[in-house]
Amino acid sequence: MKFKLEVPINKPRAEVWRAFDNPENMKVWQPSLVRFETISGKQGQPGAVSRLTYTENSREFSLIEKVTGRDELNRLEGIYENEFADNSISNIFIEQGSDQTLWVMETEYTFKTLIMKIMGTLMKKNLVARTERDMQRFKEMVEGQ
Repeated sequence: MKFKLEVPINKPRAEVWRAFDNPENMKVWQPSLVRFETISGKQGQPGAVSRLTYTENSREFSLIEKVTGRDELNRLEGIYENEFADNSISNIFIEQGSDQTLWVMETEYTFKTLIMKIMGTLMKKNLVARTERDMQRFKEMVEGQ
């Protein structure tokens, strides 16, 4: 399952990148995130591995983040894995003049279990809506700084 979302942010790309590249900010725009732990490598750099722990609906779950690509100011790519799915994400930041940045997120889920393969297509609307909410919270955080 794939989808692509775009959010214009009324801040220069360098400011947007700094905010996005700071894991402390993740808890602001991803409010269900309760813990971010670097397992190996240098956080945010290709090859880095981290564990992200979330609590949603009284249920805790973790994702393993593997940073697969980085082009400072322009792009950050990673794979997020758990026992049910792998999720590859490409975050692209496009300068739109001196004071605006377009954040483009390209996402692809690969479901690992039969039940998730069936449920995944039914959940697409919810996954897209949750991602849109996260992106909007990030926009509000950056524009409010």
